[in-house]
Amino acid sequence: MEIYAITPALKLLNLQPPIPGCKKFIGAYLFHNEKSVIIDVGPKAAIPNLLQALTEISLNPNEIDYIVLTHIHIDHAGGAGTAIKEMSNAKIIAHSRAISHLVAPTMLWQASLKTLGETAIKYGEIEPVPEHRITAATDQMKLDLGHGLMLEIYLTPGHAPHHLSIFDRANGVLIAGETAGVCIEGAVRPATPPPFKLEEALSSIDKLIDLEPQKLCYGHFGCYDDGVERLKSYREKLLYWHKAVNLAAKAGKSPEDILALLRKEDQSLSYLGRLDREEYAREFALFINSINGLAGSAQKH
Repeated sequence: MEIYAITPALKLLNLQPPIPGCKKFIGAYLFHNEKSVIIDVGPKAAIPNLLQALTEISLNPNEIDYIVLTHIHIDHAGGAGTAIKEMSNAKIIAHSRAISHLVAPTMLWQASLKTLGETAIKYGEIEPVPEHRITAATDQMKLDLGHGLMLEIYLTPGHAPHHLSIFDRANGVLIAGETAGVCIEGAVRPATPPPFKLEEALSSIDKLIDLEPQKLCYGHFGCYDDGVERLKSYREKLLYWHKAVNLAAKAGKSPEDILALLRKEDQSLSYLGRLDREEYAREFALFINSINGLAGSAQKH
């Protein structure tokens, strides 16, 4: 199990579920202080590795006080109903729009199957979360973890309407989920699945820029310095991709053709050529989904 220390109280856990293409893709974040918080638990298939990571750092699952879900897509929160059974004292904190889907996940599971197909099956079927174990997040909500460590929660819709981001102001660390895109080998790509709303995404990015984070942590994958510059760069890339996809879609280009065009024009996508077969298949499917989201958004402008 790969465990990375970000600050004395924060660790990144590489959940690495036993699924092709997920060697270094799905991360959970653990704040361990007077109180303990896990941010995102990954899919059901990753829960054994999450529990193993807790064992390796000598933390009992019953010592987890909160599970904060950045959003409820299956790769971030599909295992929440499974994890909560092992973490008997934990409360789940999620966007109010996510609660009904956590309690009764049938529609969420069906949407995951439609979007991800066989990958969703490998992630594992979503189990329900008892409603009394869930607390609705509010904008600028604070979690006091003791000893001067306070987490701030911000509503950041865009990638998903039920998205949150978490800020450790004392250490300047922002856990952005997918509001700041997806980072693979240091290269960032937009994460814009349908139904994507550009204005909401830009507003959320601006909200995070205003926090002036020193370090930016991605759900996929890793933590990097120069948080503000990374957010500004992502904002520019999102606008560029939106324009490029818009023009290509209006010209009748297919999503596959648009991806080929983006690979020619955006040099940061050179990382695709360094991926193994399973990793490339994962990225290809997610790129097509993001292009469809941008194209759908473009049609509304």
